[in-house]
Amino acid sequence: MHRRSALVLLPLALGSCTLMAPNAATVDGLFLQSVTGSNLFEIQSSQVALNRSTNAQVRAFAQQMIGEHTAAQAQVTALASARGVPLPKMLPPELQLKVNTLNTLSGSAFDVAYLREQVLGHQFTVSLFQNEQTAGRDAGVVAFATQNLPLIERHFQEAQTLLATAQSQTAPAAPATPNTP
Repeated sequence: MHRRSALVLLPLALGSCTLMAPNAATVDGLFLQSVTGSNLFEIQSSQVALNRSTNAQVRAFAQQMIGEHTAAQAQVTALASARGVPLPKMLPPELQLKVNTLNTLSGSAFDVAYLREQVLGHQFTVSLFQNEQTAGRDAGVVAFATQNLPLIERHFQEAQTLLATAQSQTAPAAPATPNTP
């Protein structure tokens, strides 16, 4: 009886496997998908920064993020295509919510929020790239992670520096001390 039900279920199980893209569930495939989400967020949030920020340093950083993450995504897309890994075309809902929230801010409040998201996003991305270096099995994907990790670490450091500057510029002024004779 068990053997017969297994034979009936086997074609169903095999059929469902063909619906999954090859390599999508591997460490390397998941890395490519995660990096795509990260790149999409960096690009979209930085486009918002170009529209919302009046700070020249923040705008320059945003332009740099758009250019460098667009170039990185082109590499990710080529790697994924060659491996049959489907990539997301839209941001995950939690990242879209962050972009939407940034779109409601302006001035120094925007700059601080945008830069805080850049710090958090790049910190997460650094860990993704480090994980791929140690756990990845596909030499081409691991090479991409190794080649691009220094760039992501630089973005992380730049975002931290800009955030510290933006926060210091928005910090409330110290109360004046009264003159006592």
